[in-house]
Amino acid sequence: MPTLSRTPSCLLLCAALALFTLLAGCDRSVDRQLAEHAAAETTLGVTPKEFARRFNEKLPDALAGMQVDEPAHMANLYKLDPSRLHPGQYEYVLETKVGPSQTSLLGTLNQKGELRAVGVLLTDRSQAARDEFLICADSAARSFIEGSQEKLLPLITRLTGIALNNPGQRMTEVVSDQLLSVEVVSQGLLFQVQPKQ
Repeated sequence: MPTLSRTPSCLLLCAALALFTLLAGCDRSVDRQLAEHAAAETTLGVTPKEFARRFNEKLPDALAGMQVDEPAHMANLYKLDPSRLHPGQYEYVLETKVGPSQTSLLGTLNQKGELRAVGVLLTDRSQAARDEFLICADSAARSFIEGSQEKLLPLITRLTGIALNNPGQRMTEVVSDQLLSVEVVSQGLLFQVQPKQ
């Protein structure tokens, strides 16, 4: 009888060890997959503060492209304040507002704090808000695209017009390995810059 009682407990112990080994193997597999996924995430290669510096440097050029008088002086209305960049509603999202129309600039971050994408959101239908949206979208695109900058505003304007006439569809264009996109979302019209996948 003692031999019989040891057999079920040995079987139970062996089964528990086999289950533990299996689970331990799965955990390492999941950790490896998560690490590979994090490493594969493409980013724009800058932190939010570096983006703010680039955005502010490109503003006068974006305003000059829109034929605004005194673009260097007018750029002060739209400058990003790096100290106002703050986490949004979710952990890896940044959100701030600029300009008289309070245009929203959004960014998604990876776990290292680098921007994965930058967005400009138009929520107001006034002409001033539309102009501000184009200024911010152009300056955001110029922050990541070196060549052909004079062609960015016409491209963004064209994508915006097509997106407004085709709600539910995302209009995209690749320029210098950056994906520019415009789409109508529930909050308004969203322009984004992100690395080409």
